Order: sequence, then structure tokens, then C-alpha cells
Amino acid sequence: MAVSVHESAGARASRLRTGVALFLVSEACLFGSLFWTYYYLRGLTPGWPAHFPSATLPAFNTLVLLAGSGTAWVAARTVRRGSRTRLSAALLATAILGAAFLAVTFWEWGHEVFRPWTDAYGSVFFTLTGFHALHVFGGVVLMLALYARTVRHKISSRNHTTIDVGSLYWHFVDLIWILVFTTVFLIR
Repeated sequence: MAVSVHESAGARASRLRTGVALFLVSEACLFGSLFWTYYYLRGLTPGWPAHFPSATLPAFNTLVLLAGSGTAWVAARTVRRGSRTRLSAALLATAILGAAFLAVTFWEWGHEVFRPWTDAYGSVFFTLTGFHALHVFGGVVLMLALYARTVRHKISSRNHTTIDVGSLYWHFVDLIWILVFTTVFLIR
């Protein structure tokens, strides 16, 4: 009987990992189409872009988001060691860093000299950064949900698949940001 329960938990964990992997593949396709649109419009539009956003604040924001990836990694490592206090702190730190990233992004959007309706560049800039911000927001909500599960003793060193897939999602969002940052602020 104990083997059956263990296999059932293992099967649930496997289905969760598979589901998240498929979700991330679909998200990669979404962002792939957004990058394709960016480069397609860039090739068609003379003088692309007419206005260059500064890369200084987004570079700082990149460091903030990568720090969040570090704390998500710490969470995934810490849960296996059974330290609920360190796990809680790492999850909360990841959520706070994600919220800080969003605050800087919103501030930046409000201070740009162009808007989504200004031209093709403005449209694709706000679409790419907006979809990414939406994913960071989802990551913040996920980290807070994992934090709540942790403090309610629903996650342990033996039951940590949700931490693993949550960390994987966060790393995916960071990878996408590196591509967005490189495309929009460096390559232009």
C-alpha cells in the first residue's frame, strides 16, 4: 500500500513537471512570435527606431531580476535541505525582487518619450516589455503562493515539486528578459 501512495505522488509530480514544461514551450512560442515581429518590423522600417530608450535603468533592472533568479535557485536548493525558514526567506526575496523589477518597469514606461501608438517601434517595445512584465507579475504571485504553502507546512524536503517548477518558471522569465533587454536596448 505504501508503494502505491509513493507512486501516486511521483506520478503527480511527473505530470506537474510535464505540464509546466509544455506551458513553458507555449510561452517560448509566444515570445518567439513577438521577437519575430520585432525583427520583421525593424527590417521594414527605415530609421528604426527614431527614438532610443536609455539602457541604463533596464540594465539595473536586469540585475534586480537576475538577483531574483539567484534567490529562486536558493529556494530550490534549500527545500531539499529541509530549512523552512531559509526557503520562506528565499521565496519572499524572489517575490520582492520581482515586484521591484515591475515598479522600475512601470516607472520607465511612464517616462518614455514614445507610446505604443507613436510608431511601430513604440508598439513592439510596449508589447514585448508588457508581456514580459505580465509574466513577472505571474512569477511574483507564484512565489507568494509558494511562500504561503511553505509557512503552512505544505512543502517539505520530500514534497517540493512545486518549488522546483516555480523556480524553473522564474528562470524562464529571466531568460526571456535577457533576450528582450538585448533586443530592445542593445541591438535596437
